[in-house]
Amino acid sequence: DQLRGGDFGDVLAAASSASEAQLCVKPDGGVGKADPHKAFVGGQAPQVEESADDELRRLREARLAQIKEESTWRQQGHGKLRELVDEHEFVEAIRPHARAIVLLDDGRPGAGEQVHEALVKLAKVHLEAQFLRLHSERAYWLTEMVDLEGFPAVFVLRDGQVTRHLSPSHLFAYASASSPLFTGHLAKLLYRVGGLTTPEAGSDSEDEDEG
Repeated sequence: DQLRGGDFGDVLAAASSASEAQLCVKPDGGVGKADPHKAFVGGQAPQVEESADDELRRLREARLAQIKEESTWRQQGHGKLRELVDEHEFVEAIRPHARAIVLLDDGRPGAGEQVHEALVKLAKVHLEAQFLRLHSERAYWLTEMVDLEGFPAVFVLRDGQVTRHLSPSHLFAYASASSPLFTGHLAKLLYRVGGLTTPEAGSDSEDEDEG
Protein backbone atom coordinates (compact mmCIF):
# COMPACT_ATOMS: atom_id res chain seq x y z
CA ASP A 1 0.00 0.00 0.00
CA GLN A 2 2.84 2.40 0.84
CA LEU A 3 4.39 1.77 -2.56
CA ARG A 4 1.12 2.30 -4.39
CA GLY A 5 0.49 5.55 -2.52
CA GLY A 6 3.98 6.90 -3.22
CA ASP A 7 4.96 6.95 0.51
CA PHE A 8 8.55 5.73 0.24
CA GLY A 9 9.96 7.26 3.43
CA ASP A 10 9.33 4.37 5.82
CA VAL A 11 10.24 1.77 3.22
CA LEU A 12 13.60 3.38 2.44
CA ALA A 13 14.39 3.78 6.13
CA ALA A 14 13.65 0.11 6.79
CA ALA A 15 15.73 -0.99 3.79
CA SER A 16 18.61 1.22 4.85
CA SER A 17 18.47 -0.10 8.42
CA ALA A 18 18.48 -3.69 7.19
CA SER A 19 21.48 -3.14 4.92
CA GLU A 20 23.48 -1.32 7.60
CA ALA A 21 22.88 -3.89 10.34
CA GLN A 22 25.40 -6.55 9.31
CA LEU A 23 27.68 -8.78 11.31
CA CYS A 24 30.89 -6.84 11.94
CA VAL A 25 34.00 -7.22 14.06
CA LYS A 26 33.81 -4.66 16.84
CA PRO A 27 36.76 -2.64 18.22
CA ASP A 28 36.90 -4.95 21.27
CA GLY A 29 37.29 -8.00 19.04
CA GLY A 30 33.68 -9.21 19.43
CA VAL A 31 31.19 -9.83 16.64
CA GLY A 32 27.75 -8.23 16.38
CA LYS A 33 25.34 -6.40 14.15
CA ALA A 34 26.51 -2.94 13.16
CA ASP A 35 27.00 -0.58 10.25
CA PRO A 36 30.16 -1.79 8.50
CA HIS A 37 31.02 1.83 7.66
CA LYS A 38 30.85 2.91 11.29
CA ALA A 39 31.87 -0.19 13.21
CA PHE A 40 35.34 1.19 14.00
CA VAL A 41 34.43 4.84 14.42
CA GLY A 42 35.85 5.96 17.75
CA GLY A 43 37.85 2.77 18.11
CA GLN A 44 41.28 1.70 16.96
CA ALA A 45 42.05 -0.98 14.44
CA PRO A 46 43.73 -3.99 16.01
CA GLN A 47 47.51 -3.68 15.84
CA VAL A 48 49.48 -6.41 14.15
CA GLU A 49 52.36 -7.55 16.32
CA GLU A 50 55.74 -7.32 14.60
CA SER A 51 57.26 -10.74 13.97
CA ALA A 52 60.87 -11.56 14.77
CA ASP A 53 61.69 -11.64 11.04
CA ASP A 54 60.07 -8.23 10.51
CA GLU A 55 61.98 -6.76 13.42
CA LEU A 56 65.26 -8.22 12.17
CA ARG A 57 64.57 -6.84 8.69
CA ARG A 58 63.78 -3.41 10.10
CA LEU A 59 66.96 -3.36 12.19
CA ARG A 60 69.03 -4.49 9.22
CA GLU A 61 67.58 -1.74 7.01
CA ALA A 62 68.25 0.87 9.72
CA ARG A 63 71.85 -0.31 10.06
CA LEU A 64 72.41 -0.21 6.29
CA ALA A 65 71.02 3.33 6.20
CA GLN A 66 73.37 4.31 9.03
CA ILE A 67 76.39 2.81 7.23
CA LYS A 68 75.46 4.67 4.05
CA GLU A 69 75.10 7.94 5.95
CA GLU A 70 78.45 7.47 7.72
CA SER A 71 80.11 6.69 4.38
CA THR A 72 78.76 9.95 2.97
CA TRP A 73 80.06 11.87 6.00
CA ARG A 74 83.53 10.34 5.64
CA GLN A 75 83.60 11.34 1.97
CA GLN A 76 82.88 14.90 3.13
CA GLY A 77 85.90 14.80 5.42
CA HIS A 78 84.17 13.93 8.69
CA GLY A 79 85.95 11.75 11.25
CA LYS A 80 88.96 14.02 11.68
CA LEU A 81 89.78 17.62 12.52
CA ARG A 82 90.72 19.75 9.52
CA GLU A 83 93.18 22.62 9.74
CA LEU A 84 92.03 25.67 7.77
CA VAL A 85 94.34 28.08 5.95
CA ASP A 86 92.13 31.17 6.06
CA GLU A 87 88.57 32.47 6.27
CA HIS A 88 87.93 31.84 2.59
CA GLU A 89 88.61 28.15 3.17
CA PHE A 90 86.45 28.35 6.29
CA VAL A 91 83.46 29.59 4.27
CA GLU A 92 83.96 26.87 1.65
CA ALA A 93 84.45 24.12 4.26
CA ILE A 94 81.26 24.72 6.25
CA ARG A 95 78.95 25.00 3.23
CA PRO A 96 78.03 21.32 2.66
CA HIS A 97 77.76 20.33 6.32
CA ALA A 98 74.66 20.23 8.52
CA ARG A 99 76.81 20.48 11.65
CA ALA A 100 80.24 21.99 12.16
CA ILE A 101 82.44 22.63 15.20
CA VAL A 102 85.13 25.28 14.69
CA LEU A 103 88.04 25.93 17.06
CA LEU A 104 89.49 29.42 16.93
CA ASP A 105 92.73 29.82 18.85
CA ASP A 106 95.92 31.88 18.86
CA GLY A 107 98.29 28.94 18.50
CA ARG A 108 99.90 29.36 21.89
CA PRO A 109 100.71 26.26 23.94
CA GLY A 110 98.40 25.49 26.82
CA ALA A 111 94.61 25.50 26.88
CA GLY A 112 94.20 26.01 23.13
CA GLU A 113 96.29 22.98 22.28
CA GLN A 114 94.49 20.85 24.86
CA VAL A 115 91.08 21.85 23.47
CA HIS A 116 92.44 20.95 20.04
CA GLU A 117 93.42 17.48 21.29
CA ALA A 118 89.97 16.97 22.83
CA LEU A 119 88.26 17.93 19.57
CA VAL A 120 90.48 15.53 17.61
CA LYS A 121 89.18 12.72 19.84
CA LEU A 122 85.56 13.82 19.47
CA ALA A 123 85.89 14.09 15.69
CA LYS A 124 86.64 10.36 15.49
CA VAL A 125 83.50 9.53 17.49
CA HIS A 126 81.04 12.07 16.06
CA LEU A 127 80.87 11.58 12.32
CA GLU A 128 77.69 13.69 12.21
CA ALA A 129 79.74 16.90 12.57
CA GLN A 130 82.66 18.43 10.71
CA PHE A 131 85.48 19.56 13.02
CA LEU A 132 87.64 22.49 11.94
CA ARG A 133 90.45 24.64 13.34
CA LEU A 134 91.34 28.19 12.31
CA HIS A 135 94.17 30.35 13.62
CA SER A 136 93.00 33.70 15.03
CA GLU A 137 95.50 35.66 12.92
CA ARG A 138 93.81 34.30 9.79
CA ALA A 139 90.28 34.98 11.04
CA TYR A 140 89.84 38.72 10.57
CA TRP A 141 86.07 38.61 10.11
CA LEU A 142 85.41 36.35 13.11
CA THR A 143 87.67 38.30 15.43
CA GLU A 144 86.23 41.66 14.34
CA MET A 145 82.54 40.76 14.17
CA VAL A 146 82.30 38.62 17.30
CA ASP A 147 82.87 39.94 20.83
CA LEU A 148 85.49 37.42 21.89
CA GLU A 149 86.16 36.88 25.57
CA GLY A 150 89.48 35.28 24.73
CA PHE A 151 91.07 32.18 23.26
CA PRO A 152 90.42 29.37 22.70
CA ALA A 153 86.90 29.89 21.38
CA VAL A 154 84.61 27.31 19.81
CA PHE A 155 81.88 28.10 17.30
CA VAL A 156 78.93 25.78 16.69
CA LEU A 157 77.34 25.95 13.24
CA ARG A 158 74.14 24.49 11.78
CA ASP A 159 73.71 24.52 7.99
CA GLY A 160 76.47 27.09 7.57
CA GLN A 161 75.18 29.50 10.23
CA VAL A 162 76.86 30.20 13.57
CA THR A 163 74.40 29.28 16.33
CA ARG A 164 76.62 29.38 19.42
CA HIS A 165 79.92 30.93 20.49
CA LEU A 166 81.56 29.10 23.39
CA SER A 167 84.06 31.29 25.21
CA PRO A 168 86.74 30.03 27.66
CA SER A 169 84.34 30.59 30.58
CA HIS A 170 81.90 28.17 28.93
CA LEU A 171 84.53 25.64 27.86
CA PHE A 172 86.19 25.40 31.26
CA ALA A 173 83.13 25.86 33.50
CA TYR A 174 83.34 22.32 34.91
CA ALA A 175 86.88 21.17 34.17
CA SER A 176 90.17 22.73 33.15
CA ALA A 177 91.61 21.86 29.75
CA SER A 178 94.28 19.71 31.40
CA SER A 179 91.78 17.63 33.37
CA PRO A 180 91.18 14.02 32.22
CA LEU A 181 87.47 14.85 32.53
CA PHE A 182 87.62 17.73 30.07
CA THR A 183 86.84 15.80 26.87
CA GLY A 184 83.73 14.33 28.46
CA HIS A 185 82.52 17.72 29.68
CA LEU A 186 83.21 19.25 26.27
CA ALA A 187 81.18 16.52 24.54
CA LYS A 188 78.23 17.17 26.87
CA LEU A 189 78.48 20.92 26.30
CA LEU A 190 78.52 20.54 22.51
CA TYR A 191 75.55 18.17 22.75
CA ARG A 192 73.54 20.62 24.88
CA VAL A 193 74.04 23.45 22.38
CA GLY A 194 73.13 21.28 19.37
CA GLY A 195 76.59 20.73 17.93
CA LEU A 196 76.48 16.96 18.46
CA THR A 197 73.64 14.44 18.35
CA THR A 198 74.85 12.50 21.41
CA PRO A 199 77.06 13.36 24.42
CA GLU A 200 79.36 10.40 23.77
CA ALA A 201 83.04 11.20 24.36
CA GLY A 202 84.74 7.96 23.34
CA SER A 203 85.94 4.90 25.21
CA ASP A 204 89.32 6.43 26.07
CA SER A 205 87.75 9.40 27.85
CA GLU A 206 86.70 9.48 31.51
CA ASP A 207 83.19 10.71 30.75
CA GLU A 208 81.78 10.97 34.28
CA ASP A 209 78.71 12.83 35.48
CA GLU A 210 79.18 16.36 36.67
CA GLY A 211 79.32 16.87 40.38
